[in-house]
Amino acid sequence: MHSIRTDSQFFRDALERVGKADEMRVARSPIAVGGERPEIEQTGGKSSPLERQEVEPTRAIGRLVSLNGTEGVISCPLKVDEEEWSVGHLITIVHRTSRVIGTVCEVATDDGHWSESVGNTARVKIELNGEIIDDPNGAPFFHRGIRSFPSLGAQAHRIRADDLRAIYTFRSQQGVEIGRLSQNEDIPAEIDVDELIRRHFAVLGSTGVGKTTSVSLLLKRSLAAKPKLRIIIFDPHNEYAAHFPGLAQIIDSDSLELPFWMFRFDELSDVVFSGRQPHADERDALYEVIRIARGKYQAELSSSAGTSAVRRQSAADGNSVSADTPTPYRIIDVITVIEEWLGLLDQRFPRSDLRALRYRLEGLNRDPRYRFMFGRLVIEDDIAKVISKLFRIPTRGLPVTIVRLAGLPNEVTNSVVSVLARLAFEISFWCSGAYEINVLCEEAHRYISADNRQTFGPARLAIGRIAKEGRKYGASLGVVTQRPSELDPTVLSQCSTLFAMRLANELDKGIIRAAAGVSAASTIAFLSSIADREAIAFGEAIATPMRMKFADISARTEDLRGAASGGGDAHPIDLRKLSAQLRGEATA
Repeated sequence: MHSIRTDSQFFRDALERVGKADEMRVARSPIAVGGERPEIEQTGGKSSPLERQEVEPTRAIGRLVSLNGTEGVISCPLKVDEEEWSVGHLITIVHRTSRVIGTVCEVATDDGHWSESVGNTARVKIELNGEIIDDPNGAPFFHRGIRSFPSLGAQAHRIRADDLRAIYTFRSQQGVEIGRLSQNEDIPAEIDVDELIRRHFAVLGSTGVGKTTSVSLLLKRSLAAKPKLRIIIFDPHNEYAAHFPGLAQIIDSDSLELPFWMFRFDELSDVVFSGRQPHADERDALYEVIRIARGKYQAELSSSAGTSAVRRQSAADGNSVSADTPTPYRIIDVITVIEEWLGLLDQRFPRSDLRALRYRLEGLNRDPRYRFMFGRLVIEDDIAKVISKLFRIPTRGLPVTIVRLAGLPNEVTNSVVSVLARLAFEISFWCSGAYEINVLCEEAHRYISADNRQTFGPARLAIGRIAKEGRKYGASLGVVTQRPSELDPTVLSQCSTLFAMRLANELDKGIIRAAAGVSAASTIAFLSSIADREAIAFGEAIATPMRMKFADISARTEDLRGAASGGGDAHPIDLRKLSAQLRGEATA
């Protein structure tokens, strides 16, 4: 009996302990009796922001059942009458005074089957993005990274509109709207224009997804926010003019003026030899005749200006100039020098090379397709006029220059791009911040290919220099391509903001996945299926990686002419001084 009484007492004591444990669990449980418990955190008797926020029962979706450093799994009872949600949506997990943010990247039922008669439970895989913490006034603030992870059993909810807005907006400055979030069209997709332009950007996507209209929207928003910005667009398909009415100077094969003497030797050599690699004698001969012709023209200018005989002789010998010096010379003088060499008995260069060079230069000089380079009857030093027209100095209400490359001979396109990109960097450097120049390269893989053998060296170097050094001086780069895997990885890595539109090629998607990093891996998985004008945006100009849809600029007409002209340039540039600096005749 004694033992029986003892056992009975043992069970009574055990039952009391169980009852107390149940009471404690009820007190700690995130689900209050009869419905959802408010998200409460006790703070010494004072009400915290979380105490003032109630979780609507319709937002609760399940509980956390698995977690590692980057991903989690939620067990979610499915209800027929609940609001639709699926892959790509954001959810929050309540943890202490914060709400951990996750992106739904995979949804599956527990047993892989769907039942119409009994309830179904889903396992929802999420990718952790960051956390939201309310400030003392109750305003939500998003933080990248997670300081403290939730425990198993934590409640998961559909994200609130205020939290969603906090994730994709900037805290310290006003963002510029470029579209709407794909998840919630009531929330704007915003960018930091200063970071977008200063640190370069890239728009990547297959043909027909809306790259041109999206890029035009980005550039228009940038012009409205940055009065000092000038844009030069390399347009190989003549697509951009329609998007910049009243804002752009259109340069085509008929209106382009880019004298041959403004080309550096490597750039002109590519035109003369039609893109092939010349052998050493041909290259040396061309270099020497250009140097001598430049010196001859400079000597004539010095003579007419009354310069001393010693200086005129130095110029005539070509000792004061090189083949790269941007000073005028005449093609007829180049041909005359070649003919003089052909008449000599002792030849430095093979006669066959000299004759071929003479015939090629004569052909270029007469070819109407090259009249933008060789068509002038009178050679004069008008570099100031050329850069004024091409780079909008002064602006005269047209801050955009669209260079239509489609009408130019294929043999000269790379050289023209090289000259303009090089000048953009040099002008930005010498203007000391008075102008910012953005160079937009449409079909950029043509000029900055990953394969050195398929790219014109000077163009690659000129664009690469903007990418690496341009932000220090106000020169920036915009890259647009349908094949990011064929793009120079060094240049792409310098683009701090990327807009990835629909891509089907696995190599191209791999490039984007590597650039986005682990935190946006699930978002990048949608690249094959997103709609036209949709993009996955991430980088320095974006508050946090987002799936968004660009605004339809065809739906309304935006007139930026008043903002662009602004009644004149705030800091006019001295074109004469700038021209001298480009020749190396003056220093900053």
